[in-house]
Amino acid sequence: MKNFAGIICLLLFITISVKLFSQSYLKQSKIHISAFSGFSNHTVDEISNHYKLSLNLTSGVTGSVSGIELGLISNYNYEKFQGIQFAGFANISGAHNKLNPKEKLEETFKGFQIATISNKTFGNGAGVQISTFNTAESGFTGIQFGFLTNKARNLVGAQIAGLINSSKIGMVGFQIAPLFNYSDGQTNGLQLGLFNYARTAGFGHEFTSLFNDTWQIGLINISKVNNGNQIGLINISGNNKGVPLGLLNVDASHGHLSFRSTDMFLSNIALGTGSRFFGNLLQFGYNFSINGLPIWGMAYGLEKEWSNPEKTKFLQISTSLWQQKARDIKFLKGPKILRSELIYGFELTKLRDLEIGAAINYQLTTVENQEPSLFSLGSFFPGIVIGLQ
Repeated sequence: MKNFAGIICLLLFITISVKLFSQSYLKQSKIHISAFSGFSNHTVDEISNHYKLSLNLTSGVTGSVSGIELGLISNYNYEKFQGIQFAGFANISGAHNKLNPKEKLEETFKGFQIATISNKTFGNGAGVQISTFNTAESGFTGIQFGFLTNKARNLVGAQIAGLINSSKIGMVGFQIAPLFNYSDGQTNGLQLGLFNYARTAGFGHEFTSLFNDTWQIGLINISKVNNGNQIGLINISGNNKGVPLGLLNVDASHGHLSFRSTDMFLSNIALGTGSRFFGNLLQFGYNFSINGLPIWGMAYGLEKEWSNPEKTKFLQISTSLWQQKARDIKFLKGPKILRSELIYGFELTKLRDLEIGAAINYQLTTVENQEPSLFSLGSFFPGIVIGLQ
């Protein structure tokens, strides 16, 4: 009797297990042929089946496919797809994740997706997506070729687009697009486009140099934290620990504004921006009707600064090209001077530093009837700097 009861319990256990297994996994079928959604060799049961081959004369719906799927208009996989998928307009895999967010599948696409309009996977994807718009709602490992845009939650691989690439929480690899590359997280690799944004570019370390693993190359490069290299007309960072190479480098954590008097201009404003490696120096000078001196001038240059750990003393060296506006002469036809400055500064108050320095000037061009500079000795002449920072 006890043995009979044991056998009954065992049969019940097996029956329940098989029932649960059949609910958890899709039915296995070899071929799916569909005229349109809901009208196929498996009718409405097609959404719960797993196929090796799916042929959709217009649009087709399957539970999942591991093999080949061809659709004249679109292919729709409720759970996942693995293999090669071609559609006239769109491929969609992993819709289960959208409809049942509490029971998400980790991977919903692996292989090749090719469509003229859109490829989209709602879970993790791996492989190649080629379309006008490519989207991976979760992570994507592989290559996305988008005629217009590529989008992934996080990327390991490459995005190549006709307009815009986007990786929501980070990227390892490269993004190439003519308009905009976006990575709102840890970014390692290359961004190449007119506008590039990375929340954190590169891994910071003590020996940051031009040989970093992360590059932003474009017209305007932006990062909240930059530990890599930025090459562009304008480079902007909230904290630039890397190497920015551009006409204008802006770092919210570095820079200075100085009010100076020099041998060239009694009133001089100097704005220094950049990183701990080097900075850009923008200057504007003006004289209040002093005979024999240019009326005003502007300069662009490069600057390097060293300071003590307490930031109470510093040494700056810079080289700038000055374009001066002389009386009765157009600005760009005025004198040009190449000027190098060596400035020592120290803390005067908690908010102000005193600057004292020397300069050497080289007269590149002159104009007729130009009055001599304050310390004129020919093409080369010395100069002085006194100011507050």
